[in-house]
Amino acid sequence: MTMDRLLSTRLQIPPARLDVVARPHLVDQLEDGLRLGHLLTLLSAPAGFGKTTLIGEWIDALERQVAWLSVDDGDNDPARFLRYLMASFGEEPLPLTPSASPQELVVPLLNDLATMGSDLLLVIDDYHWIRDFSVHDLVSFVLENQPRNLHVVIATREDPPLPLARMRARAQLTEIRERALRFTAEEADLFLNQTMTLNLAPASVATLVSRTEGWITGLQLAGLALRQTGSAEEFVAAFAGDDRYIVDYLLGEVLEHQPEAMHRFLRETSILVRLCAPLCNALTGRDDSQAVLEQLEAANLFLIALDHRREWYRYHVLFAEALRLGLTVQEQIALHEKAANWFQAHEMDQFATHHARLVAEMSRKPAAARRQELANQSLVEPLSAREMEVLYLIATGLSNREIADRLVIATGTVKRHNNNIFGKLGVRSRTQAVARGRDLGLL
Repeated sequence: MTMDRLLSTRLQIPPARLDVVARPHLVDQLEDGLRLGHLLTLLSAPAGFGKTTLIGEWIDALERQVAWLSVDDGDNDPARFLRYLMASFGEEPLPLTPSASPQELVVPLLNDLATMGSDLLLVIDDYHWIRDFSVHDLVSFVLENQPRNLHVVIATREDPPLPLARMRARAQLTEIRERALRFTAEEADLFLNQTMTLNLAPASVATLVSRTEGWITGLQLAGLALRQTGSAEEFVAAFAGDDRYIVDYLLGEVLEHQPEAMHRFLRETSILVRLCAPLCNALTGRDDSQAVLEQLEAANLFLIALDHRREWYRYHVLFAEALRLGLTVQEQIALHEKAANWFQAHEMDQFATHHARLVAEMSRKPAAARRQELANQSLVEPLSAREMEVLYLIATGLSNREIADRLVIATGTVKRHNNNIFGKLGVRSRTQAVARGRDLGLL
């Protein structure tokens, strides 16, 4: 196979975007890796966190020759991968003879690069497509034998089986992960109001940042949906993982690539606000949940560690909400019952009470939904589903702060829901709202 038969677009640096939000603090981290003589930069985060965009911003002003390779599923063949790797440096791919291994054939390339007078940068994008260990071995060989004038950058959705621990111990590795890639409130404001020209109030931006946890694509999808809605405040207040843009993205980019057994594990544990291996075993009937959780963590599958012992985790809020759409109400009730029993047996009463309360609430939902439908017919403007949630939590005696924590929204958003509820019910206080809700059969 010669260079003209390779797909040239996979060797081209993506064009710079004019509307990108500059991230100088992250570019500085990348520059520091070069300055310190690190051999590898790893950008590892879930889909939609701006890994490729950040690399593009960095190399746009970089005074180095850059070789770019965008990986796809067909590269799980060492011969094919090597041909593209060599072509990314402008080298004519060598034919693979039966007696020569890919490692042997990459040696001339490394020797040629070592003789070049300029500093070089090799970017391997979308490395998560690689599953073949012979390809991983080839890349490991390159990392372990790369010339001093070469720096490798790998962007991936999951940590690859490369000698990362050894390189980390030898101070040869720069790592940028999900937490660093999240948009701050200031970056989100620039993105939503300047790039997407939405003219959102600071409170609305803050709410979206909180709900998306700085997930860039989540913010973009919210912005796209906002362009089709009449009231920004109402949309932001109700924005959740069941938004069709969020669901379509997560199904297409994340969940579709998971085997059914993993998808089932994710669905069955999505009802948990925090999870550990024994708890997941109790919900799923498995006995290997610790290995599954570590696999999910390594795969950056929207799983966030809550400690350094790999014991407790939680899912990204929007990810969990999207997963729960695949469960029936009865399935959710059964899972919450299992969770409540497990937490009770382990004397974690706060969480046991939380799941027991949800069992009670969800068991009432079919009848409550009909009552709400009848009650809303007598109102000039019916209460939304989120306003019904807030009204129920008011009736249980929770403060605005406690309601905000329960629904993972800002306190100011709760206050706006309160005002909407008061206006629709024709009342002036929380006590009157609860009384009116009971008169109408909403509670």
